[in-house]
Amino acid sequence: MFTKRHTRQRLVVAGLTLAALLVGALLLRTEFIDTTLQSIVYDKAIDIGNAPIANQVTIIALDDKTVNQYRYPLPHQAYTDLLRALKPQNPSVIAFDIAFYDAAQNAEEDRALAAAMRDAGNVILAMQGTGVGNLGDHVERFPSVLLPIAVLRDAAAGVAAVNIHPDPDGRVRYSQLFIEGPDGTRYYSLPLVTAARKVRADLSSAQRAGDVFIVPAPLEDRVMPIDRRGAMSIYYAAPPAPDPSRASTPCGDKSYFCVVSMTDVINGTVPRELITGRAILIGAHSLSAVPDSYPVPNSSGDKMFGVEIWANAAQSILTNRYPVLKQSDVATLAQLLVVTLAGLLLVLRWRLYGFIAALALLAGYVVGAYVLFSLQTQGAIGSGPVEVPSIAYVVTALFWWIILQGYMLVEEQITVARTRNTFGRFVTPSVARTIIEREEAGKLAPGGEEKRVTVLFGDIRGFTTISEGLTPGILLGHLNRYFDGMVDIVNRYEGTVNKYNGDNIMVLWGAPLEVKDQARKAVECALEMQRWIVSEREKGGPDVSFGFGINTGPVVAGFLGANGRMEYTVIGDTANVASRLTSADIARRDQVAVSGETLGEIGDDVEAVDLGAVLVKGRTEPVPCWQINRLGQVATPKPAPAPDLPIGRAAIAGYH
Repeated sequence: MFTKRHTRQRLVVAGLTLAALLVGALLLRTEFIDTTLQSIVYDKAIDIGNAPIANQVTIIALDDKTVNQYRYPLPHQAYTDLLRALKPQNPSVIAFDIAFYDAAQNAEEDRALAAAMRDAGNVILAMQGTGVGNLGDHVERFPSVLLPIAVLRDAAAGVAAVNIHPDPDGRVRYSQLFIEGPDGTRYYSLPLVTAARKVRADLSSAQRAGDVFIVPAPLEDRVMPIDRRGAMSIYYAAPPAPDPSRASTPCGDKSYFCVVSMTDVINGTVPRELITGRAILIGAHSLSAVPDSYPVPNSSGDKMFGVEIWANAAQSILTNRYPVLKQSDVATLAQLLVVTLAGLLLVLRWRLYGFIAALALLAGYVVGAYVLFSLQTQGAIGSGPVEVPSIAYVVTALFWWIILQGYMLVEEQITVARTRNTFGRFVTPSVARTIIEREEAGKLAPGGEEKRVTVLFGDIRGFTTISEGLTPGILLGHLNRYFDGMVDIVNRYEGTVNKYNGDNIMVLWGAPLEVKDQARKAVECALEMQRWIVSEREKGGPDVSFGFGINTGPVVAGFLGANGRMEYTVIGDTANVASRLTSADIARRDQVAVSGETLGEIGDDVEAVDLGAVLVKGRTEPVPCWQINRLGQVATPKPAPAPDLPIGRAAIAGYH
């Protein structure tokens, strides 16, 4: 079943698709890339989201300007002044992201602050779980807690947790909705308590159902997805806000959360509409003395102060918009299947261009996924959880495309090597390389070039007589047996078998590749072949003998034929002479005959017999020819005696 190339390729595509799904499922199960690549995807989705900032939250900044008016740490009297300034402006809730864990040096300050809290009636104070928390059933339980001092705690409308848990990369993406103390007491988070009071939700009736936390509210229940820690993902509607002291108009830039200086509120310079009916969050912001800031998904190279993180978390609840790190497993695997298979088919069909098209497909998917997420986050009020596209899981398709591209490349190399090998059985390797190189260069066309070559022709003596006594199959077997042995010798002497023509063979030296000492190698090759042929005959083979004719000179070498069918060959007088020398009266049984041109190039260590001269078609002068009995250490096994009379009769010979 694996013998057909296309079937094999389809099976590879199917296997890679299945492997992609299995690996994708494993990655989903282990959540291996959730805190790495998918977190990057999540951050980008949050950054490009275009949900408007609702005018529901105002941040009052404990900033450098406020510290300059009072001192640091601020005396509790400053907070008393702030609450008294806020009271007539009727904010819906006032939440402090400021620790009141220690009493003031002057107890009267704490009593005055407590009185202001009671008078306001809507003040929420910060508390914290401390120590290493233990994960329970969708909740984190701490071994100890830090609570505001009793006099303030009793005066406040409630306390709320301000624990921040950055992800492994340091960015804050989640807000725990609640924690538990060592005695099991539940403390809701500051943004949850703030948002609940703003929409008049009933936290006492809140409950968890699986992986969601449901808070009943008059207009619409808030259904918030939570993780194992009881944490809700934050939809960051705005990047970190600039220092409010640098703004010419308070909260003039609507692309940021409204942030005003605490001292401006106390001094009464903040417009009333920025306070009335809004949720007020008070905390360190643009404060040099307190590094209470963290990287967040849309902060780029900046950091966001903790109080602004709570503002974004509260806005997520108020606008009912909760980003989810990735899509469901089924949706993720379905997208992975479609993208992976489409890309694999493109690569299979168009190789490199298909890979480029697959990359374009993947880019289109990424852009489309982000656009869809952006569309889902439009509008003043969201519709609950919004899944961030599982791009990090789907882009793993690129790995499988590369695997297929590599497989196709290896298969193609194997195919090319196999083609070369198969091609070489019909033309010699040198000709095969020439054809392939010219084809790759776009120059494979009929035409030739002048070269100086040595041409050898070999002809079987008495072929007609031999063929009469054998069946065609046996005859063909004998021919192939002898030609096979002869070609091995030709290859050792760097010759190029140009063609077989029935009972004869044509070999070239010097075309298509240059060969040093071509004439000598051609003659040595012919003598070596005669020795091999005689030895095979003496072993009991059929009575086969050859005569070889060799000539050296200029030819036109190249591709002869038409664009649809051509072959590599040489034409010219040199080839005609070599063909004529194979005549039985010149290259007798088991002998090698050469022209004077060839004899002149093979050196002095030669034993040659003068055969006379022969006329060749197209020449006015006869061609001297010689029988070579020995060249160097190679000798013919059965040298024939010199002819009684030199060849002198007129003979017209053509090209075999």
